[in-house]
Amino acid sequence: MPIIATNKKGESVEPIEAGSYPARVYQILHIGTVAGFEGKLQNKVRIGFELPTELHTFDKEKGEQPRVISKDYTLSFNEKATLTKVINACDPKALEVGEDGLMEVFDVETLVGKDCLVTIAQKPKPKDGGNYAYVESTTRLPKGMTCPKAINEPQILNYTNWNEELYQKLPDFLKEKIATSEEY
Repeated sequence: MPIIATNKKGESVEPIEAGSYPARVYQILHIGTVAGFEGKLQNKVRIGFELPTELHTFDKEKGEQPRVISKDYTLSFNEKATLTKVINACDPKALEVGEDGLMEVFDVETLVGKDCLVTIAQKPKPKDGGNYAYVESTTRLPKGMTCPKAINEPQILNYTNWNEELYQKLPDFLKEKIATSEEY
């Protein structure tokens, strides 16, 4: 018999089915400098995508809401960095530079409200035997495809303009991760 986790309302929530979905960036959380790959300190940001075509009733009082999925990225837009692929998917001209050379900085918060195509895959959970969904890749929306209008309010958490209310609403695992950062 499987062990099924449930949300606060007692209803189990299946992971998002593997596939490609029109998505919109609705959340940017600056996690800060934390231990990353092989324990190396890395400055991380978490980008949240809403999938407005994938509605689900999580709370009967709120009605249907879009499924969401997030992924942590190292704050680098080096040509090999995964964040660069997100930036190019959401705003193909954002990293273009003129004759003066390479762009030195990019404001990741400008991605909020931008749309893209998110490919979601699933992996087995190591402990309980179920699956979990994760963002495998992001690309531009195919020509002619549009993303439905935004449903969730934009959310930005950064250390310059700290939003304690948003921080307190985050899941405990994220608050704990943020609390371990050098910036916190």
